[in-house]
Amino acid sequence: MIRHVERLGGGTFDLLVVGGGVYGAWTAYDAALRGLSVAIVEQDDWASGTSSASSKLIHGGLRYLEYREFGLVRRALDERNRLRRLAPHRVRRLRFGIPLYGAGWRMRLKLRLGLMLYDLIARSRRPVRGHESLSASRMGHKYDFLQRERLEGGFTYGDCQTDDARFTLELIDGALGAGAIAVNHASVLRLTEDQGAVSGAFVEDRLDGTTIHVKAKITALCAGAWNRTLLESAIPDVKLETRLSKGVHLVMPALPTPDGFLLLTGERGRVVFLIPWNGRTLLGTTDTPFDGDPRDARCLAEDEAYLLTHANAVLKDVQWTEDDVIGRFAGVRTFPDGAGDPSSLTREWSMAEPCDGVVVSVGGKFTSARVDAAKLVVRVCNKLGRDPGPCPTTWRMFPWRPDGRYRTWQQRTLGLALRCGLDEETALACQLRYGRKFDDLMEMIRQLPRLAHRVVPDVPVCIGELVYGSRFEMVAGLQDLLRRRLPLTLITTLTHDRLRLAAAIAGKVLHWSQERQADEVRALGGEGMGP
Repeated sequence: MIRHVERLGGGTFDLLVVGGGVYGAWTAYDAALRGLSVAIVEQDDWASGTSSASSKLIHGGLRYLEYREFGLVRRALDERNRLRRLAPHRVRRLRFGIPLYGAGWRMRLKLRLGLMLYDLIARSRRPVRGHESLSASRMGHKYDFLQRERLEGGFTYGDCQTDDARFTLELIDGALGAGAIAVNHASVLRLTEDQGAVSGAFVEDRLDGTTIHVKAKITALCAGAWNRTLLESAIPDVKLETRLSKGVHLVMPALPTPDGFLLLTGERGRVVFLIPWNGRTLLGTTDTPFDGDPRDARCLAEDEAYLLTHANAVLKDVQWTEDDVIGRFAGVRTFPDGAGDPSSLTREWSMAEPCDGVVVSVGGKFTSARVDAAKLVVRVCNKLGRDPGPCPTTWRMFPWRPDGRYRTWQQRTLGLALRCGLDEETALACQLRYGRKFDDLMEMIRQLPRLAHRVVPDVPVCIGELVYGSRFEMVAGLQDLLRRRLPLTLITTLTHDRLRLAAAIAGKVLHWSQERQADEVRALGGEGMGP
């Protein structure tokens, strides 16, 4: 994965995609596969915004049935089923429990009907088992760490989860392989216009400060919360009406179960998830109005209190406090403008064409981003007078999907990893992170066995991954490596010595001076040591 910055200024692209989250990545990948000349730029790193601040789920959205968004849920469940087949290394099954406390028979009936409908919409080819109803005694026996008082039983149901940052990175690699030019850390200074039509953008390479005029016949704004500012600063008469909401997640210690939980909050449309993730528990999310610079979105004391209160209400043997929080992250969602609480706003995606030469992606869900991006690319092809043809991503295997039968590949590569010196937990985690590129990582470790050692004893990440990410995955800074290529700064507190080791490893590959390495460590000093 190479940043070909110099190619951004050569000629006129059919399509310039602004924004390197999941919507931008799918758009660039799809358009390149259809034969368009494509450039995609991202002001920070791939998936550095909302696309790495999700709940890490590939799901239909059970709670959206409450708002009768049946079409949204159907499309998302279709995509969940499809993505599980196209990317078994990237999309994993996850069982959820729904414990009920003081809910009453009406709520229990409502949930039962909702889960029956969820299973029905997913149809017979769903990748997970259907829902199951549990009595209070069965629920308490299955999850003996749950509070028993007032427990009225509950349900279990199936969905899937992913690593959102690596999901997006894999699509960017696919776009590169299809001929796109992809450059991270390239900030759009302003869109350019010609006789009232957007004609590209001035882009600054943030690594060396140079500015490039990127010309494009069509510009697709897939920058989420930044779309409005980009558009209105270029053409002041054009208005893009959107709303923002902030979602916060906490990273907590592991619970003694491989299952996740959906907790009812008692507020219409609001739920809280407890999700096993990288040996920890992901607790989220909030959904509060946000007005400001998306870079300023932070986890506030009231966000933390809200999440901990709802988790502690169902936990029996432990009561989490601020001292138990391992990591925190916040993201900003974008919606079409509308009234009401953010939880009640539609998650339906929409496309805006506020002026000639530009299309804007608004809202949407991580799970259904592929099909939404395909609609956007079809519109781009129509505007260019090109035949879009059939959608190339509908049944195309993910770029890193292993060949052949997935379970056979898992068994083969697990044996290879153990022979190379990896422990089993780390080997299984690496299979999911790298897919078919796993063999390349193992070859590197085979040649230098000490790379099999873990970076941190209680986290299944090996030192070889620091080398691999720095060498092959378009890493430009230590945060790219330790936050998105690997989740280290989210799930553990890195000591100064560990940060220096990571900077030295990345620095050797990327030719950083000692001063640059020290700068990278300092930049993560407050943010990376206990995120």
